[in-house]
This record gives sequence, C-alpha cells and structure tokens, in this order.
Amino acid sequence: MQLRYDEDFIEAAVFLCASSRRARATPGRDDHSEAGQIHVAYATSSCPTPHPLQIARFHREREKLYAIPDPDERNAAFFRLNLEWFREWGLEKRITDVLKEFPLLPQKLSVLAVRKSRGRQDEGAELHVNEAGQRSGVMALRPESLARDAALKDYLRHEFTHLHDMLDPAFGYVPVLDLRALNGAQQRLARERYRLLWDITIDGRLVASGHAPMATREQHAAAFARGCSFWPEEKRAEIFDALWHNHAPRHADFLALISDPRGLREAHQAAPGAPCPLCGFTTFDWSAGESLPARIASRIIAEFPGWSPKAGLCGRCRETYEVAADPRFQVVCGLRSPAS
Repeated sequence: MQLRYDEDFIEAAVFLCASSRRARATPGRDDHSEAGQIHVAYATSSCPTPHPLQIARFHREREKLYAIPDPDERNAAFFRLNLEWFREWGLEKRITDVLKEFPLLPQKLSVLAVRKSRGRQDEGAELHVNEAGQRSGVMALRPESLARDAALKDYLRHEFTHLHDMLDPAFGYVPVLDLRALNGAQQRLARERYRLLWDITIDGRLVASGHAPMATREQHAAAFARGCSFWPEEKRAEIFDALWHNHAPRHADFLALISDPRGLREAHQAAPGAPCPLCGFTTFDWSAGESLPARIASRIIAEFPGWSPKAGLCGRCRETYEVAADPRFQVVCGLRSPAS
C-alpha cells in the first residue's frame, strides 16, 4: 500500500510545525478565527517543538527553491522538501503509528491518501474503487490536528475503523444504500441514521479495546434517542445497548434498521406512516378496503392478487380506482376522456 499526501496538507502541516515555537512564546492569542485556533493548538500542544536551527535550515532551503524557473519543477521541489521535513519532524509517524493497528488496510488498499480537510464537516474517511477493482482510501485531516496527539489518535482510530469495516467481507459493505422505498426526505434521514448507528458500534468497539472514543456512550445515547424517538424507551435502550456491544456489525443490519425503523413493512397494517400496499408510498390518509364497492375491490384484486380489503389502501389509490371504475370515463387511444 502506498501512503500519499495532498500537497496542501503537507505544506500546511510543516509550516504549522515550524511556527509552533513562536506560538508557544505567545500563547495568549485571544481570537476565535481559524488562524487563532491553530495558534492556540500549537501553543498548548504537547508535541515536540522543532529545534530553532532546524527551523532556520528549513526556511533557507525553501528560499533556494524559489530560484527554480520552471513552475512545475518548482512545485515538485517544494513538495519533496515539505515531505522531507514532514517525516523529519515526526508528523508522518503520528499517522503511521495508528495505522499499524489496522493490518487489513495495507492488505486491501493499493493507496491510502491523506488530504487537507476544509473543516470539521469535511473530515472523515472514504473508500474508492476504480474500474480495475483497485481500492483506495482517502482520509480528510486538518493539519492542525497533528498538534493534538491524543485527539489525533482518537480520530484516526475511529476513521480507520470505518475503512476497516468497508474492507472487511464480514461487514458486507455496499457503497450505495438501497432506499428506493423511501422518498427524498426519508432517504436523507435514513443516511444520517446509518452514520449514527455505525459510529455507535465503532466507539463501542474502541472502548471495549481500551481506547478513547470520539464520543462517549452517554453522548451517543442522547443522539440515538433524538434520532429514534419513535421507539418506546425500553426498546430504544435495548437496541442501543446491542449496537454499543456489537463487536461484529453488519451493513445489512444497519440497512434493515434505517430503511424500516418502525417495522411497518412487517406489520402489514394500515398504520399512520406505513406504506400503501398498492403504490408503496407512505401515507397517513388510509381508506378502509371493506368500504369499497365490490367492482372496485375485484379490479384491485385482479391487479394485486395478494391484496385483500383488510389491508386497506391510501386515499390517492382509492380515488384512482374509483375514477377508473366510473362508467362516465372511457379510454380512447390510451387517454381518458369524459364520455359524451
């Protein structure tokens, strides 16, 4: 497996490390801008600070590279120099030390790329597969994270576990969630729940193995309660506990929970929010099948042999079949028009 870095990430990480001595000399910077937060991160970091002579040599070597006339050659030279100091100052080792805890990644990945994250919302790990079937992992990381040794390890372990699951055949990862039975809003909610369930099992496993989680059990339980508030408290606690202690989670189990969290498909009842047995769309506008005229019920059964009036139908389907059965309407060349 090749370990690659985004140029922007390497450059930012090396520059931040080179400026850490100055940050520690003036730790009282009092602003909440991104630069201010980065300054504070390095001012309070427990990571070793480069020796002043090394920092001076780094800047001298950089100045020399500006003399290279060809832009491409100059950029390549800057990348090589930054990568050299990235390794010299032990920044790469902070990543590779955690990576060693996940032997499946170098076995299954052809490339693991680390790119600069554009913010906290952009952080995370992704898996890409090319046409030849080669798998690449991409880790989005903020350069200033390298200054927070313990937090960096927690974050890397969490995201490397995501990658591990995606590569583990036992997990059964499928990149596209099959949510065709849900509408757009429900699909977005289902994806958020999927991520939540996955994160719970990851942090549960990390705690069981003696590592710090990204979020505590209590924080996850609160998020789970908000995301699955439709379950009774007892059932919610039972499912959360099963997720937290699940050492071998499966994609299919997550998908079953998010795609039909209320178990409405299995219920086969005309419950609010359940799917209509005819059109499959969820509905709160149910119509009793027993109240349908016999000719309409017969027509529905002819098209849906497995349907019975007890199953009911949504108001829109009832309206459609009532119109179709109305003798005032007839089909002319595939179009319905009022009979004269």
